[in-house]
Amino acid sequence: MTTPYTAVAVVMLLFVGSASAGRFDQTSAYQTCITTPASCTRLIMTGSSLSGTLPSELGTLTSLIRMELHINQLTGTLPSELGALTRLTGMYLWNNQLTGTIPSELGMLASLTWMELLRNRLTSTVPSELGALTRLSDLLLSENQLTGTLPTELGALARLTHMWVCSNPSLCGDIPAGVTPTAYSGYCPTALGGTQLGSDCPTSPPTSAPTESTYTPTSVPGYQPLKDNWFRKRDVARKEAFPQKHSWYRKQAKREVDMNSTK
Repeated sequence: MTTPYTAVAVVMLLFVGSASAGRFDQTSAYQTCITTPASCTRLIMTGSSLSGTLPSELGTLTSLIRMELHINQLTGTLPSELGALTRLTGMYLWNNQLTGTIPSELGMLASLTWMELLRNRLTSTVPSELGALTRLSDLLLSENQLTGTLPTELGALARLTHMWVCSNPSLCGDIPAGVTPTAYSGYCPTALGGTQLGSDCPTSPPTSAPTESTYTPTSVPGYQPLKDNWFRKRDVARKEAFPQKHSWYRKQAKREVDMNSTK
């Protein structure tokens, strides 16, 4: 175990194996990353019943490429220090209990391809700085409590293929020019979840969001259930990124489908 890749692989197994409940900042995975940040390229602790907050020290892990902490019970806010992770390609924090705003500093993540923050409790507006993420293909912000209009700067994201903003009932105004109809309406039709894009902003926005289960393919034309498309797209992306190297990803994708189907 002398090569850099071998060292990273050992740390990665620790991350995947941390499946018991506990505070995120007290896990061996996090402590190992903080102790040896240069070797920490993937922080993967999906579905581990983790609690606690995201420490600002995560911003010191400048070698990090993938952060997969989704399907946990993390609380608190997104640290602005995450903007220092300029090598990060995937930020997967969906299905937690995160609150507060989306930091404008995330617009400095020049390598980011996937930003997946859906199914949290994030508030305030979508920062215009996200329009600087020129490599971004997936911007998933559904099922939060975001308000205001989508920034026009998002229209400059030429590689954007999925923009999910449904079930943010206080979002309103126009879809930014440049966002293709398939990127938006293919997954989150305008009417879904009370989101009022394409209409004037109300003077008294709704105070709560309907759940996604309220909507069916017959009630909203063009609607495609999140769980069917989400995991299929994820599985394809992971196979392309890690061909035959990490069979764990294929097993994890099936595990996530099983977990989602029980909700």
